[in-house]
Amino acid sequence: MQQLQKEAMVEHLLIQGAIQFSGIDENTGEMLYAITDKLEEVNPKLYDQLKQQYEDHMFKMIKRGPKTMTWRIR
Repeated sequence: MQQLQKEAMVEHLLIQGAIQFSGIDENTGEMLYAITDKLEEVNPKLYDQLKQQYEDHMFKMIKRGPKTMTWRIR
């Protein structure tokens, strides 16, 4: 996807309320966005892709178990 297409898609999703600006990455300076519940109706394909990515990352993290996680005990 070309940069201009990506920017247009992000703008569309923002206007539709499907994503919200959530901050700026300290390391890269890239803008960060949070998805909203509306993304599923505005762009179901993107919603499914992001959901799959999330589930994949969570599965990998759970599979690693607590031995590789950092815990803060209070």
